[in-house]
Amino acid sequence: MIKKIIFTLVLLTQTAVFASFNNIYIADITYDWINKSEVEKESIINEVRDIVFENPVEKQKSFRSQFKDKLKDKHYLDNYMAAAAGYKEFKGNNISAFYFKNMKNVYMYALQDKKDVSKSYYYDALGHLKYVDFNYGEYPDYPYYSIQYRMTGVPVSAVYYVSKDCQYTFSPKGDFEGVWYKHNLYSKSSKVILKRTSY
Repeated sequence: MIKKIIFTLVLLTQTAVFASFNNIYIADITYDWINKSEVEKESIINEVRDIVFENPVEKQKSFRSQFKDKLKDKHYLDNYMAAAAGYKEFKGNNISAFYFKNMKNVYMYALQDKKDVSKSYYYDALGHLKYVDFNYGEYPDYPYYSIQYRMTGVPVSAVYYVSKDCQYTFSPKGDFEGVWYKHNLYSKSSKVILKRTSY
């Protein structure tokens, strides 16, 4: 489950709108998750869930063939090193590194073409494509969300972006998994689950 949560980070996003975001009160950039009551937290989680899962999240067919030109990052060593060094941009891509809490080595990095931010691509340390995010919403305006898929076309997770600092993560079935605030991922009980290098 922790691996599923980690892979949910998306960089900057845009594309078609799947839901109406005009009346969403949670688009408040003030983060006070740790101070909210259980009832308040549950209310926010339910509202976000209703937006993201308005349309069913299902397995996609012929997924691997859609991304055959992205299956291997030809510049994986350079990109891995840039991600590990903390770069946020590198050679025309937005870039981010992922690591487990209390570990120093990057195990995965994400690339997003700055000319097409509708998708984000997640590679392992050897440059093999593992996940693809489809990004929906009204970027650069918040809120917006993304759905992540394995290379088999099976959905992994969904992330709802309230602001640059704050995102809510869900399983493909709509189960709440955590809320990112800046570098930390918090559980429903406000405990830090994971950390990330950039957001």
